[in-house]
Amino acid sequence: MTDAKQTSFLTDTKKLTNLALLTQTERLQLLETMKQMEAKEWIARHKRKQYDLGSVNASGWWRQTLSDIQQKRGQAAVDDLRRRMNNLKGNQ
Repeated sequence: MTDAKQTSFLTDTKKLTNLALLTQTERLQLLETMKQMEAKEWIARHKRKQYDLGSVNASGWWRQTLSDIQQKRGQAAVDDLRRRMNNLKGNQ
């Protein structure tokens, strides 16, 4: 499914003001879009840290970030984020 098809329901302004009006499929699509965007954002942040701090310090920062995410959301969320990031990096 293309990004345009996945998020086409987001252009309906009535539904944007109330998530309760979204169908279950639309909510799942929105969640999937948000998770993909989060992975893209973490890739960009990591690249900036590598530029600013160097690879070694950026790796330490990333390990701490993953630890923080694991404490707040659990190991499954960390695994999902890493999988998504690796998939995105593989497509670039």
